[in-house]
Amino acid sequence: MATEERVLCFERKLFENLGVFQGLTLEVERYLPVITSASQLVYLNRSDAENDRRYKQLIPYVLLLCHDKILRYQRGKRGQETRLHGLFSVGIGGHISEEDHGLFSNDRGYQESMRRELMEEASIKVDEVTYYATQPWPFPSSLMIGCFAKANSREVKVDENELAELRWLERGVARDLIAGKRLDGMLVPPPIAIAYHLIKSWALGENER
Repeated sequence: MATEERVLCFERKLFENLGVFQGLTLEVERYLPVITSASQLVYLNRSDAENDRRYKQLIPYVLLLCHDKILRYQRGKRGQETRLHGLFSVGIGGHISEEDHGLFSNDRGYQESMRRELMEEASIKVDEVTYYATQPWPFPSSLMIGCFAKANSREVKVDENELAELRWLERGVARDLIAGKRLDGMLVPPPIAIAYHLIKSWALGENER
């Protein structure tokens, strides 16, 4: 019998004590150092984490940059998330599993987990990770961490079951997407999503100010 995946969570009341918000906040330093403290983290079976309202999952989401371009890819058709098969995306992210336990022995553990996620899905190393925003997300109950990661090379090796048709997009293309243009079957996520704000911030150069 397969062992159920265990994912990283923190108690919802901690988030409530820090200040609940809706939408997006750029105050990442207000939330991350507290909720990612080793004493505040717990690993739960994924099914429990998605149904127990006492906890929220911590889910990083990163846009990969290299020499003023952003990585775009198409989801593979044999990935675990069937609802995403064949769709285009510019962000990489997901749950943090119990295998990452050692990464949270210090207050920079969530950054190392992001590097691990990139290595797993895109086999690419990054030199710098910048945190842009956090966003509570109800499906399932989680806190998204929106980041930018700078890669030192555009050479990306992927698991074709997970990712396919990679392409590096120029900033102008990202601006067109934000303006509502449909390019090569790709649309940006709606403004409710943290991915939209990451793309917009980079396309307009806001993350560099």
